[in-house]
Amino acid sequence: MERLLETGLAVAGWSLVALCVGSLWIPQVLGWRDRLRGLPPLMREMWWTYSAYVWASHAFFAVLALGFGDWLMGGSGAATAMSSFMYIWWAVRLWLQFFGFDLSEAESSRGKRVAKHLLTALFIGLVALNGALVAWNIGWLRQWETG
Repeated sequence: MERLLETGLAVAGWSLVALCVGSLWIPQVLGWRDRLRGLPPLMREMWWTYSAYVWASHAFFAVLALGFGDWLMGGSGAATAMSSFMYIWWAVRLWLQFFGFDLSEAESSRGKRVAKHLLTALFIGLVALNGALVAWNIGWLRQWETG
C-alpha cells in the first residue's frame, strides 16, 4: 500500500503540474477578459485575485506531492491535517464539476469536451489519493503494508 501511495503522489504531482500549466490558458480559452469587462473594477480584481489563489494552491499541492511525499505519508498530525484539507478541496471541486457548474460551454468543441473529461478524471483521482492519504495517516490503511 505504501508503494501504491508513493506512485499515486508522483502521478498526482505531475498531473497537478500539467493542470497549472494548462490553467494559464483558461482565461484566454474561456474569454475571461471580455466576459469580466462588464463587472465593476473591484469585482474584476477580486476574480483575478481568487484565480491566482487557486492556481497557487494547485502549484503548492504539486510541490507537496513531488517533494514532500514522505512527509505527507508520515502520519503526523500536520500531515493528516494537510491531506484532509486537500481531500476536502478536491472533493468540493469534484462535486462542483458534477452539480455546481454549468458546463454546457464545455460541449462547444471537441477539445473542450476532452478537457472536461480529463479534468473530471483528475479530480476523481485526487479525491481517491487524498482520501487514501488521510486513511494512511490515521492508520486505517497501514494494515495492508508489507514488510
